[in-house]
Amino acid sequence: MAILGDLDRKPLIGWLVGAAAFAAAFLARYHFSVAMEGLPFVTFFLAVLVTSFFGGWIPATAVAAASLIAADYYFLPPFGSWKLDWPRTVVALGFFVLVAGSQIALVHRLTKALRRLEWKRAQMESLQASERLMFSELQHRVANGIQLVASLLSLEASRVETAEDAVAVLDDAVTRLSIVSTIHRRLHDPALGDAGFEKALETLTRDILSAAGRPGVTVSVQAPRLAITPADATSLSMIVAEAVTNAIKHAFADRETGRIDIRFDSDAAGERRLTLRDDGPGFATLPDQDGDSLGVLVMSSMAQRLGGRLELGNAAQGGAMVTVVMPPAQAAPE
Repeated sequence: MAILGDLDRKPLIGWLVGAAAFAAAFLARYHFSVAMEGLPFVTFFLAVLVTSFFGGWIPATAVAAASLIAADYYFLPPFGSWKLDWPRTVVALGFFVLVAGSQIALVHRLTKALRRLEWKRAQMESLQASERLMFSELQHRVANGIQLVASLLSLEASRVETAEDAVAVLDDAVTRLSIVSTIHRRLHDPALGDAGFEKALETLTRDILSAAGRPGVTVSVQAPRLAITPADATSLSMIVAEAVTNAIKHAFADRETGRIDIRFDSDAAGERRLTLRDDGPGFATLPDQDGDSLGVLVMSSMAQRLGGRLELGNAAQGGAMVTVVMPPAQAAPE
């Protein structure tokens, strides 16, 4: 039924179809006048029908009017005259108007129904394509989640030397897997609406502080909309979770209040940068990224997954600062 849509977009074609159908009907009726004597409208009915289907109701109405005039003058007695012979000619013309009008109305309703069916079919195909895309995305996210969990468990397992270590490692693994679950829930929470990554980071940070019993710590998050994939957002959220947990242990160890500032932006070269700073005493000694601190190992591993690097240091205004530097986002293929 694509031809119907093409004719709707190009009405001139409908008029050309109508003109051709009328010309063919007139010539056929005129050429076979003797054989079709007593059937003045037989070829014109077909012209109206063809025009209705391929040209639409407006050209078909014009063809019907032209057919009425031509048949009255050439093929109804008195021939070559506009005089109406009552009741024969009037009845014949009325019959033609009734049948041709019924044809036009019926074909118009049928073509509208066909267009609706075509539109619904296109909608169904679009819906099926969206469902396939969503299922593929779901599979991809599940695979990324499993890979992330496997990486965390592998890091935890590297610390096990004794039975006591195993218990501690299992406790840490449970905590971190719970954080992973919280991250996924926050990143894909429909209630966040258009707030996006910024609101997800803020909510995640407040969840961790609340779970640790630190409601007095204030949080400030600035994360303008930058190009970031769901997998990258998960890795960045893991880094934020580890940095916040580290701040709770060290920066806010002896006080109930404090402040955490988180910023995600890009520089002039397009390099993306996530920075988290607390207002604590800062690092007494910068930790070795390849050392024994599992939290640092997790953050470094996540930074490598992002294709970036982890930077640890103390801010000029005081407090520890964790920075993840990421390469510019790749442009989407056209």
